[in-house]
Amino acid sequence: MPTKFVVGHPLIHLAYAYEVSSRTVAIESLAMTACCYNFLHKYFDDPSYTQPSTYSTNSPLEILEKVRQDSRFDGVFQHQAGSIEELLSSHESAVLEHWNAWNISDPRAQFEASQRAAVALLVGSEQKDGKYDFFLVHLLTTSHAVRVVLPLIPAKFQIPLVRQWWLFTLVVYITQLRPVVSVDKIDDVDLKGREWKFVVDQALKSNQSMDPHYVKGKKFL
Repeated sequence: MPTKFVVGHPLIHLAYAYEVSSRTVAIESLAMTACCYNFLHKYFDDPSYTQPSTYSTNSPLEILEKVRQDSRFDGVFQHQAGSIEELLSSHESAVLEHWNAWNISDPRAQFEASQRAAVALLVGSEQKDGKYDFFLVHLLTTSHAVRVVLPLIPAKFQIPLVRQWWLFTLVVYITQLRPVVSVDKIDDVDLKGREWKFVVDQALKSNQSMDPHYVKGKKFL
């Protein structure tokens, strides 16, 4: 199955299974995991790919900005939704440099930072035709899935799972042509007194309430 069509669904559906206590969804998730096992796993299975980077930071957003400015990725793709396999085949060292730059010294704080980065990627990036990016939505939904699954797995697998999400985030960001991410677009919004009830109403009653990706985005923001 082409990687760009997987978009983290095995992990997303595993989290759904726990959230709604569904064995059927859990079996579906495991089946998808078996079908989607691909070349990406070598980066997690082989410890030699985890090595000191040329720089280090505890901020995912700082790394994303460095990726955006990294001229090595200029012209790699002419259109969005490029091939992740092609990216890693031609620019593996550059991608891994940024992947390994995330210093997870305080797992709790840095996981929170990763979730803020997932929100910023979706909401703070440029919209086209008034719509959020389909693939960036999945960075948010997979981040939520990681949050659900983390307390349920042995501690030795927790940071590796977060780093898997991080590599997925980086390669999707690059294949989506590295949009500018503006946190100000989030921080400067005038809420006009609206609270979470407004978000729930939009998810359940707006004219986009039948679009599952719109509803998922609202749920996980």
